[in-house]
Amino acid sequence: MVKKQKRNKNTSKNIIIFILSVLLIAALTFGVIVFIKQIKSDNSKSNQDNALDQNTADTELKTEEDFKDEDKVAKSSNDAKDRMEADEKVKSQTKQDESGKNIAEPVISFVSEEDGKIAAGGAIYNINESGGTCTYIFSKGDTNITASAGILPNPSYISCETVRVDKAKFTTGTWQVKIQYKSNLSEGESETQSITIQ
Repeated sequence: MVKKQKRNKNTSKNIIIFILSVLLIAALTFGVIVFIKQIKSDNSKSNQDNALDQNTADTELKTEEDFKDEDKVAKSSNDAKDRMEADEKVKSQTKQDESGKNIAEPVISFVSEEDGKIAAGGAIYNINESGGTCTYIFSKGDTNITASAGILPNPSYISCETVRVDKAKFTTGTWQVKIQYKSNLSEGESETQSITIQ
């Protein structure tokens, strides 16, 4: 009878230990599965975030490059259009004299006194060529002082290089200045502009 009770107690104990072991293994397995899923989920989310960040960065970079390219194309097109319009404007404004030469229309941009010199500059907007000469003529009564300068071609007009003449060559009073332009293809003269020398 005592042996039977001991056996029953041992069996009950073994069953409890077995059940606890099964529960413990189940809990551990469940914990491991949850942990692995969490890691996979975190990795997946991290990869998606990285991919999204990369895609966004690529899109932003691409968009920025696209904008740069579009700006370059637009600027280039606008520049070409401006040059073409300026050339057409020049052609439409250019008249010819009886000998067939283009009539240049120089304009005095400025005439001033600076550092003991009389300086003058000008431009010709109705022609665009190379190889001409701008001659500045300063006059007061019967006295003439001339100074020649080369030209600087621009996309749609000609700049006359600035001249600087020693002030000592001038007498006091009001002087008139004009530009005469000559080349193989064109010639012309500007209106006069005054400067008072003290």
